[in-house]
Amino acid sequence: MDTSEIMSNSPGNYRIHPPMLAGGLLLGTLILHSLFEYGDVRAHQVLGLLLVAVGTLVCAFAAALFQARDTTRKPWGEPSQFVVERPYTFTRNPMYVGVVAALFGFAIFFGSIVMLLAPVVFFVVIDRLVIPGEEASMERMFGQRYLDYKTRVRRWL
Repeated sequence: MDTSEIMSNSPGNYRIHPPMLAGGLLLGTLILHSLFEYGDVRAHQVLGLLLVAVGTLVCAFAAALFQARDTTRKPWGEPSQFVVERPYTFTRNPMYVGVVAALFGFAIFFGSIVMLLAPVVFFVVIDRLVIPGEEASMERMFGQRYLDYKTRVRRWL
C-alpha cells in the first residue's frame, strides 16, 4: 500500500482506516502494558468488558445502518445517503464514539494507565484529521440540511 492510500495532502482529508488505527493502538498499548505494568485490577474488569461490549455494539449498529442505506463507511468516501436516525440523533459520529468506548474499556479491563493512550490518541486523530474532511463532504453533498443537523447534534456526545 502506498502512502497516497493512507493520506492525501489536503488538511482534513486524510485516508485513515479507523478500525486499523484502533487495532494498531490497542496492540501497541497492550505491548507497552505488558512491558511496564504489573498487577491485576479485577474490580474493574467487569466495567471494562461492559464498555468494550457497549462500544462495539454501538459501532456495529451504526455501521449496519450505513450498510442498510447503501452508503459508504469509508471516511474519505462520497456519502450517498444522509442517515439521521438513532444513534445519529445523539452524536454525529456513533461509530467513532463506539471505538473510543471500546478502547477505554480495554484500558479499564487491563487496569492499565498506558493503555489509556489508545482512546486518547484515537480521539485526537479522528477529531482533528478525519472528521473535518467528512464534515466538508457532508456539507458539499447535503448543504443546509447537514448544517441544520450540525446545529442540533453534537460531534461527539
